[in-house]
Formats: sequence, C-alpha cells, structure tokens
Amino acid sequence: MSFVAFVVILCAMIVIHEFGHFIVAKMLGIAVETFSVGFGPRLLGFRIGETDYRLSAIPLGGYVKFRGENMEMLQGQSEGSVDEFLSHPKWKRFLVAIAGPAFNIATAIMIPAIGIMIGFRDSADQVQKPVVGRVVAGSAAEAAGLLPGDQILAYHGRQNPTWRDIELGTLLRPEEEVPVRVARQGQPLDLTLRPTARQVGNEKIGEAGIEPYIALDNIRILGVREGMPAATAGLKPGDRIVSLNGQPVRAWHEFKDALRGSGAPITLDVERDGNRFEVKTTPVLQDGEYRLGFAPDLSVIVKTSSVATALQYGWDYNWMWLRLTGVAFQQIFSGRRSARDAVGGPVKIAQETMNTYEVAGWAGTIKLMGMLSLNLGIFNLLPIPVLDGGVILLIIIEALMGLVGLTLTMNVRERFQQVGFVMVLLLMGFVFINDFVNLGRSFFNKPSAPEQIIVPTPTPGK
Repeated sequence: MSFVAFVVILCAMIVIHEFGHFIVAKMLGIAVETFSVGFGPRLLGFRIGETDYRLSAIPLGGYVKFRGENMEMLQGQSEGSVDEFLSHPKWKRFLVAIAGPAFNIATAIMIPAIGIMIGFRDSADQVQKPVVGRVVAGSAAEAAGLLPGDQILAYHGRQNPTWRDIELGTLLRPEEEVPVRVARQGQPLDLTLRPTARQVGNEKIGEAGIEPYIALDNIRILGVREGMPAATAGLKPGDRIVSLNGQPVRAWHEFKDALRGSGAPITLDVERDGNRFEVKTTPVLQDGEYRLGFAPDLSVIVKTSSVATALQYGWDYNWMWLRLTGVAFQQIFSGRRSARDAVGGPVKIAQETMNTYEVAGWAGTIKLMGMLSLNLGIFNLLPIPVLDGGVILLIIIEALMGLVGLTLTMNVRERFQQVGFVMVLLLMGFVFINDFVNLGRSFFNKPSAPEQIIVPTPTPGK
C-alpha cells in the first residue's frame, strides 16, 4: 500500500503540473493534441475535439503535447496552423510555460491552507510563543547564556520565529554562530548561539540543548504502558491530569521536574468523563529518570475559518521550507554539506513517501506531497533548456532580440534544446546513481543502533 501511495503522489504532482499547461493553453486557443496520465504506450482513453485524453502504461507522471510544439517546428514539420504553439505570440507562450510551475506552487500553498481550515493537531509548542522551558547543562544554549523563561524574539534574522523555525534552523547550522534575540524580564537581549555538531550517518546536525515551555491547562493521556505505575494506578487513555500534589499543571516540563529526582509517592487529581478523582502512585526510576509510564498528548487543535489567514499560513509554511532549502544549497556550494547526501531523486522520494505513509497515513503523505509539489514547481522554473524555465528564458531572449530587430533562428533553437536535453540527462544520471549509492550504503552499512532525526511537521487529522 505504501508503494501505491508513492505512485499516487508522484502522478498527482505531475498531472497537476501538466494540467496547468493544458488548461491555460486551452483558454488561449493553443491546440493540445495529447493529455496523458503516465508515459509509454496508450492503454485506454477518449478523444474530445483535437485532444486525446489517455492513460498510458507507465504510471509515473504524465505529459501534455501541443500542436506544432518544439522539435516539430524545428524539423520543418509544422503545418503553419494558427493554433500551433509557436505560432502564438510570446506572451501567450510565456503564460503556458509558467502555468505548470504556478499550479505546483499553488497546490503546495493550498494543501496546508485547506488543512488549517479543516483543523489539525499540532504540537502545542509550535503554536505557542517560543519560550525556553529548560536549558540542558553543558549545552550550546547554556554557553550562549539562554535561561528558562526567555522568549525568543528573533533567530538568525527571522523575526517572531516558531519553534519549528528554531529547531530546523539549528539542525542545519552546526557549529555556526547564530544571532538570537530574547526578551528577558521584559527587556530585549542579544545573544550568540553556536549549536554543537552531532554526527548522524554521513551528515552533521546542530543541537542547541533547549526545551520549549509547553503551557497546558491539564495533561491528557494518550497511552499507558503496561506494568508501569500509571497502569497500576488505573490511569487510562483519555484521562486528564489536572494537578500534581495539589499544584495545578501549567507546563509539561514543570510536571517532569516534579517527578525528577524524587521517587516519593505523589497524588494526582484526575478527570475522566467529567468526573474528578484522586490517584496515588509512586514514580519508578527508568533510564535515569523517574517516570509514571504514560504518553502525554502535547498537541492542540489548529483551525481557522478565515480564508485570508489560511492562505497566509500556507504561504508562511512553504516559505519556511523554501528558506531552509536555500540554506542547505548554500552549504552545498560552500562545501559544508555534501550534495551526495543532501540531494535525492525518484528513489529517495519513493523511500520518503512510503516511510511517511507508514508513519502518518494519507494525511501525512498529502502534507509531504505539498512539499514535493513546491520543489517540483521551483525546479521547473530553473533556466535550464527543456524545463519550463528554459522555455521562459528563450521567450525572454526572443523578446529582447525583437527590440533591436533580430530574430532567433531555428538552428539556435535546436542547439538550445539539445544542450538542455544533455543537461537534464546528466542531472537525472546524477540523482539516480546517487539514490542507488545511498540505498546500497544504508543497506550494507547499517549501524548497530541507528539514529533517526524526525523533523516535526503538522499533520492534519493526526
């Protein structure tokens, strides 16, 4: 089923891209000969007007074929019809070329926007203001002078960051100096954080050593571990812990602090189905910490009825990932990050999609589709011949040459297409070889205790 999820997501992204080209071309009077879901031999389909709508044998994407497009014109096979692609004015061809990436980017924005209008659960710390709850002893945060209670106002130039901005920005900047502005007792204070580096596989990631302050009215129990004090005391999933030893529960780290280093009997005020009762139990020492043995629900429902707010959320969410992608590519070009480990192709996408489906189901997979759709849209805008960005570049060059009375010859067009074809083949070769090398390396060199990094993302319905 997870492979089916990969095929569905990949086809959906590319079909949305091609539909953008298709619908704009139709609106502008450009003849579309083929709209295909999939590649290769035609399996089935139907024809409406001049367009053959088909399902093809290889279900990995799709394509749109315009009449008189590209090489047909170059090779003298054009019929000279007014509805051919290259017979239309430059502004129409520009709109058709940019429509595919635009639809991908719009999809990437709409997925989180629709998600927040439907409502989804997100970690409470991501919704609340970024206030430091705990600073780990000996950590980079302690060295920088951060203290519990500090509210982070800016992080590496990002004003009013969320914890997600801080976490991902830290992860991508090991051993870099990161300017941080905090509010302490109402006064702004500028500090410099230098995340420590931790080796994970072939990559270094940054760690700050801070835990967020997660404000709670109570603690809802998600699950209870058998044989642990919580289960023995009769606590059940859905119960809410209102107070501990008579003290209201206001933050998760404060609750953990009350257990840490104790081992003494405690009294919990618990609410179940509207009824309140007391539970007495004793934490047990496990992995160096006193625990009760339950999983807390530290999430809140995020929802809005405002379309403008939802669209702003979708934009901000995608802009965050775009900025982080930019940071990663800057590090690749500066030699601080390996392209071999940071860049992936279809095999990598398949792995990530199937892993996401197994962990988060269709909701998480659709969220991932939004990120992949954004990447597809931006990638296709690169000024590489054969890609949409190359077509746009050619149109702009034609327009500029037209200003001085020059035209672009068919020979130049053909050479332009050939160069682009070679560039795309080389790029495809690199990502495919890179994917299989990384796949083989992960298979043959599995560590005895593999370490995984999970980047937190809001998942509708989770």
